[in-house]
Amino acid sequence: MAEQSGEPVTTLQQIDHVYACAAECEIWDQPVEHPTARAFVFAATGFLRGLGEAADSELWRSSAALLRRCRRFVCTVPLPFDHVLLQFEAAAGQFEATIARLEGVADSGHVEQLRAVVPSLRGLAADSGDPLGDCTREFLTLEDPRDGLVVLSDRKFTDAVAKAMALNGVKVRIGTHADLLGHDIYASAVVVGSPSWMHPGLLNAPRTENLALVHYGFFREDPEVAPLLFGPAASTNVTRLIKKSKPFRCGAPETPGLGWQPMEPADEAGLLTTAECSPSEEIRASFPRYSSARGHGGVPDQVEAHAAVLADGSHVLLPTDLDARVLSLRTEDLPDVRVEQVPASSVNRGDYLALRNRAHHQDLMDRADAILGPDAASLRVTQSDWKRRLWERTEQHPRGIRGVADELRSRGALTANVSYWVSDWCIRPRSREDFAVVLRYLVADADVDSVWERLRRIDSAHRSAGQRYADNLQRALTPDRVGRLVAAGWCTVRLTGSDSETLVARIDYMLSDTLQVPLNALCRLRTTGDTR
Repeated sequence: MAEQSGEPVTTLQQIDHVYACAAECEIWDQPVEHPTARAFVFAATGFLRGLGEAADSELWRSSAALLRRCRRFVCTVPLPFDHVLLQFEAAAGQFEATIARLEGVADSGHVEQLRAVVPSLRGLAADSGDPLGDCTREFLTLEDPRDGLVVLSDRKFTDAVAKAMALNGVKVRIGTHADLLGHDIYASAVVVGSPSWMHPGLLNAPRTENLALVHYGFFREDPEVAPLLFGPAASTNVTRLIKKSKPFRCGAPETPGLGWQPMEPADEAGLLTTAECSPSEEIRASFPRYSSARGHGGVPDQVEAHAAVLADGSHVLLPTDLDARVLSLRTEDLPDVRVEQVPASSVNRGDYLALRNRAHHQDLMDRADAILGPDAASLRVTQSDWKRRLWERTEQHPRGIRGVADELRSRGALTANVSYWVSDWCIRPRSREDFAVVLRYLVADADVDSVWERLRRIDSAHRSAGQRYADNLQRALTPDRVGRLVAAGWCTVRLTGSDSETLVARIDYMLSDTLQVPLNALCRLRTTGDTR
């Protein structure tokens, strides 16, 4: 297990300890070779690249999503290929069914490219080999594996990997990237997956004496250590070469009397890039990128969002509109923390969010309706009525949302965020004056004061519901939960009553793309395996 001191240490002492470890750490780049894994990944990548933005790409959306997931599992999860969690056999069956359904309908080239994927995927499904796990175990057993750490990109596999390691005689801690960014020091650590996806701190200041980067040899980029501090004097002790190990070969064919036979060199054009096979690739591919030039917004429950990848390997879709709020934790005064409702568009890397598997918007509506009591139903009718009328205007206007927004501005509205206003997330515009323009644009003789007051009651109930949940979460954050949160980047908290478990996690990075996503996907804990 990690080296820990029984005496309390200051932050400066912890930093010195990390720097001392970083100066001595040896980093080994360990490529792995497995012929069937390489055949599958190259076939899958060929199909996905060939599909691109083709005219019939929508026909292949579900197959492409499943194929990306299978490819990511092959490249990042150190489990036997036939493990039940990977479900490669079921995926192969789905691809065959898709081929039969689309043959003669979709582009024949795409059909043949997907057909080429199936044999290698079935080969993996029938293979009990675990090349990434075998390589990981070989490195860890050079020291006492109990003092080591295996780092995965997705925490949902940690328990299964720990069990697989134990069955092979290696008891070791399994964690995520966040576990190697704390103050604990490990004798040995293995990071599984392409080094180019890693948080920079894993390489420029590693918290381990020996670090292995275990990944298949068909990734294009080599790992690189960036200086932690700039300037030749400051960065001397934290910049080092990464040592290249000989390939770890597993499952390769043998010729009698000749031993292992090397595979043909990988075609440079078939190598994976940073963007491919990463968790963020699946997030981007799940939702179309938003274009501000589009006149119509699609459907009223689609909103603009950014994706934030969390310390535990999950992610969350955050709305870009300033009115949408999310629970965030302020940790400036540790061990004390403050739970606050903040604009979702204001959070960024390093902030902590409180999330559940349930859609945040629906959760708030249910809590608010409980506060509104018997008036909830009639108040919700008022809310939905003006939004429905506004959406119908965008459908009728030749220039869609943009045209309606221009007309509202010409009538005196200072803001015309029509795409957000028509979504269920919105209760009312922030400005009463703008809302008066909107309502009279929709209903000439509208009673603005009455409607505004009814919507004010809904808005107040939503804010109260959010604040009550924040207060409950604040009480549930015990000192040990906060300690776990700061050390690992995430923790789980179970509130009292009927509330389900809440995950509190740090944002490790934000995707720059603006995505167009369904309302029920917002501010909800998600994994890259989630469907729309």
